[in-house]
Amino acid sequence: MNVIDDKVKLIYKNTVNNKVSYSIGLSKKKEDGSYENGYMPCRFKKDVELDNKAKIKIKNAWLDFYKVDKKTFVYLFINEFEKVEEQQKSVDNFSSAKEVTIEPDDLPFY
Repeated sequence: MNVIDDKVKLIYKNTVNNKVSYSIGLSKKKEDGSYENGYMPCRFKKDVELDNKAKIKIKNAWLDFYKVDKKTFVYLFINEFEKVEEQQKSVDNFSSAKEVTIEPDDLPFY
């Protein structure tokens, strides 16, 4: 299963006993409109190092697994990605807007 995503994803770094592991933050919208967050282990090519809470866009990844004592552990292998250095700034298009008056006769549903 290949994974390509143009949305920014957050990567979490965890170091225990000088061993680094990563996980990717996931979220989904629930029926009540709130969001539920989850995390999945992920791995990168050898020699890739990321900071905690690094922001990336996934260019090429796939699901992979390993087994320990006949138990399967799934993770996302991220082969290619793009670092997102800074957040995109939102533009206020309405700061110089002029007030507009709409007459009831101009509305299609009056």
